Amino acid sequence: MQIAVSCDDARFREQLGALLEGQGHRVQAVSSVKEALDAVRSGRPALLVLAHASDAEVPAFLRRLRESPEQRRLPVLCVDTKAGSGEGVALLDAGADDVIHRPFQPPIFLARVRTLLRRVVWAGEAPEETVTVLTGGPVELRLVSRQALVAGQPVELTRLEFDLLAHLMRHRDRAFKREELLAAVWNYPDGVETRTLDKHVESLRRKIGGAALLLQTVHGVGYRFSPRR
Repeated sequence: MQIAVSCDDARFREQLGALLEGQGHRVQAVSSVKEALDAVRSGRPALLVLAHASDAEVPAFLRRLRESPEQRRLPVLCVDTKAGSGEGVALLDAGADDVIHRPFQPPIFLARVRTLLRRVVWAGEAPEETVTVLTGGPVELRLVSRQALVAGQPVELTRLEFDLLAHLMRHRDRAFKREELLAAVWNYPDGVETRTLDKHVESLRRKIGGAALLLQTVHGVGYRFSPRR
């Protein structure tokens, strides 16, 4: 899905964008509340993330957003950089759907994002191009309910196994380097030495049975998901 991110801290804005893109979302990143309004009007995102350290215009922006017939239902996740200041309550009162306090763990942030996006899909208000099911060969991933099926039969995957398979299926036939997958799914920084990815791939192959041939090792590179064998 497309997500707009408005953040006045360039480094933090980049980190938020990387987290969301790692989950397969398209991110439109801006640095000011004014640009956020333009992004909402022109891009029609499924979710808006607001993270402004000192912008007193945010509550007024939220109230203005909720007064607009076109944007009043747009889910908004605010990042409160002043935990304990009471600003989170003010943001909720102004129209934010959820507030997360900084610092936070990336999985918590992504879980809040998934929750808000599920509401959009369940309410039937998602953009037409929204993808809620991924298919490749006998494998089917239902993104909203986070169900995995192989040849119509449910398969129990862990959260990270599901996220890894979804990332590969979103970009079918593309060979990903190990470090790219570790960054996208685990949010690991460059240069981390770990066997986590390989162990998850081994577990995935066991669980999806005959479809394991679609989860291919690209020697000297990493992995890809390819329905064409």
